[in-house]
Amino acid sequence: MLSDYPLHLFGRTITLTGHDQFMALVFLAVAVTTWVILQSWRRRAVVLHRSAVSDQIVYELSRIAEALDRIASRPMDQSIVGPTSSFREDEPRTMPFSMFGRER
Repeated sequence: MLSDYPLHLFGRTITLTGHDQFMALVFLAVAVTTWVILQSWRRRAVVLHRSAVSDQIVYELSRIAEALDRIASRPMDQSIVGPTSSFREDEPRTMPFSMFGRER
């Protein structure tokens, strides 16, 4: 079995017992095993090649990004636009049907 090992650090003595050494070895074994498993899973990668669909997606996303950049670079007074509706004040403001679908 492992024996006690005195360790001198910064003027202090730390004694590592056999149990401490065993637990350190178990921790290292678990860490190495986990790393090996994760490395083996990483090798299963899917590589996508260029296609017409991916090129179209890149094109559309770049158009969206350019439009957002143009909107963001405009001054604030130009970016706020009033409502553009074709509502006329002389038309009545009544709803033709009630909430339940019957005429008023």
